[in-house]
Amino acid sequence: MLRVEKAEHEQEECNQMPQNATKNTNTETALSAAQLQVLNGLLAGETVTAAAEAGGVDRSTVHRWLKDDFAFQAALNQGERELRDAAQSPLNKSATKAAETVAHAMDHGDLKAALMLLRGLGILSGAVAALGPDEPDVLRQERDRCGP
Repeated sequence: MLRVEKAEHEQEECNQMPQNATKNTNTETALSAAQLQVLNGLLAGETVTAAAEAGGVDRSTVHRWLKDDFAFQAALNQGERELRDAAQSPLNKSATKAAETVAHAMDHGDLKAALMLLRGLGILSGAVAALGPDEPDVLRQERDRCGP
């Protein structure tokens, strides 16, 4: 492949890759012990400074890893994705229970729950949907004036 074609192909791949995308590989094998320590600290919610201290490195080193070390970035992205997925799972289960609770409340005449549901669905957004004319001649005139 010519250099220009290769560069264009690589650029296309970049354009198709979602921001912060990572391959599903075990990136931790490429990380040093200090990087793993810092990574664990960041994933635990520590500041960069605190995570750097725990890893025995300067915070500027951590910032460099965050900017330039793709293995570190990928491991951090993977860890954050796993944390998000773990947090999302119980919420998904709770959503079913919440829907059942709202339905039960409405079955027992809870007006507030019914109104909140309608607002949440956008039915009570305040904007009244415009209705078209109910006379065939007016509809025909509008079509003729505006086109098909």
